[in-house]
Amino acid sequence: MYWNLYAHTCVMVSRASLYAAFGRAESCALIRCACTGNYSYKKVWQKNSDKRIACEGGKIYLENFRIWYGGYNLKNEPKCLQENQQRGPNRKIENALLANIHPECLPLPNRGHKASLYCLEKRWLLRFVLDKQCVSPVESVFLSSTQKFSDLSWNEPQKSLVLATTHSSRPNLQERQAGAPDPIMRLLAVFELCPLKFVGMLKITQEVFGKDVLSATISHGLLITTHQMGLIKMYSFDEIVEKYRKFEAKLYEEFDLEGNVCGDMPVGLPCNIHFTVCPPVLFELRCTEHIVDIGGFPWHYLFSPPKKSCYHVCNLANGQLAKNGILSMDVTNLDTDKACFHEDNSGRIVFVEASNIRLFKLSRNNAECEIVEDFYIDLSRNTSKAENVMYTSSGRNVKRRISTTEVQDLSEMMIHNVDYEDELDFLYTNTVYHDSDEAYNMVNIYNNTTGSLLQQIRLEEPWQEVHEHSVHLDLDTIIKVVKSSPGKFCCVVYRLYSNVEEQENSQKHSTKHPTSNNRRSRR
Repeated sequence: MYWNLYAHTCVMVSRASLYAAFGRAESCALIRCACTGNYSYKKVWQKNSDKRIACEGGKIYLENFRIWYGGYNLKNEPKCLQENQQRGPNRKIENALLANIHPECLPLPNRGHKASLYCLEKRWLLRFVLDKQCVSPVESVFLSSTQKFSDLSWNEPQKSLVLATTHSSRPNLQERQAGAPDPIMRLLAVFELCPLKFVGMLKITQEVFGKDVLSATISHGLLITTHQMGLIKMYSFDEIVEKYRKFEAKLYEEFDLEGNVCGDMPVGLPCNIHFTVCPPVLFELRCTEHIVDIGGFPWHYLFSPPKKSCYHVCNLANGQLAKNGILSMDVTNLDTDKACFHEDNSGRIVFVEASNIRLFKLSRNNAECEIVEDFYIDLSRNTSKAENVMYTSSGRNVKRRISTTEVQDLSEMMIHNVDYEDELDFLYTNTVYHDSDEAYNMVNIYNNTTGSLLQQIRLEEPWQEVHEHSVHLDLDTIIKVVKSSPGKFCCVVYRLYSNVEEQENSQKHSTKHPTSNNRRSRR
């Protein structure tokens, strides 16, 4: 028995290694082709909709995740994989996450589970299997008859989900004087995947977490509460489950003496995590817009102090500011500069400014950590415009004093997103440039280690103004999703073509169908 288990494990590890090696080699070959002059991306498909369009895992989801597109037909256009049934006027999907599971990477007890799309309705959590032509979900979990859920996010990516209700409004003075109960600011429900397992649900109330609490979420094993005046507090969710969970409830099984079933109507999920006092705080901080990021080696945290136009990088253990750990923003830009830790887990910092991107790394010198610039990416076109020069009647140049409060006009370009492709290990940027007569979209691909430019891809940009603009790069495919105005969405797909084959096909077509002048000359 143990020998069979050992052999089975070795086979799974070998398959996973071969799959990863082959997939990476094939991906690198494709990107090398794209970097040569013999290949280019061409528009093959466009879809307009008055409902949200999402792109996840190389698939396109239309009509609030009701219609799925993926794969390509003989015309190189996306195929309609599935069109789910309408589930009623009040059963709109609010959000969805793709659990792209590889069976080779799962533990033995969980084998047999496949890639699934988890969809959140206001009162339901649905699971669809992607490789089945199934118009109905394979699992349906009823959440609550009294609360509406609106947010779906990862606790641990591909391992654990977090569902959150809409924010509750605080009762007014008259209601509080009349003895209104302490409101539930938010309900959080946590699930584990493969198989789907209910961990627990907890209430966020002002009685436990303070009168200034605004909202809460769970991420990377931390319960994070946001408070007034930019305050953030973090707690260990594992310790909360261990200490405050009153009972364990299994999906589709009874959890009380009244015969109520967990995940089924009429009750839904039980609130099995109860607080009487606030749990111990691991970390708290005041920052701008409640945004803080943790990463680096050793652990550091990145935040923007209130009322300051900069980012600070501090040691998580003692709060000490790193050497050169202040990243200054340009206050004259219309858009705020953004900074975060790199998605490749290298501990580097990505700092996106108005027209350039800088990557910093943490360099440890004895006990002190220093922020050092790794490389710099300039996305500006370096087109210097002629300044408006004024002269007097005698020819003297009139110089104008420039105020530091003036805002720079950078409307000619906009960096919409900077993303990381883990399979190919490169960065790519999505930038839109506006000229006086046209606008165009430029997707640049960079070496993630050195920052050297690998490829520039120019795409058409018919929209002068957009509310949202994102580009998804998937090997030989580029998917652009644009929200041009409220209620108007567009998805455009580009595919990698060989220019040599296109020229040969056009020459063959011209020889088969000669022009009318050639026909007349032959006559």
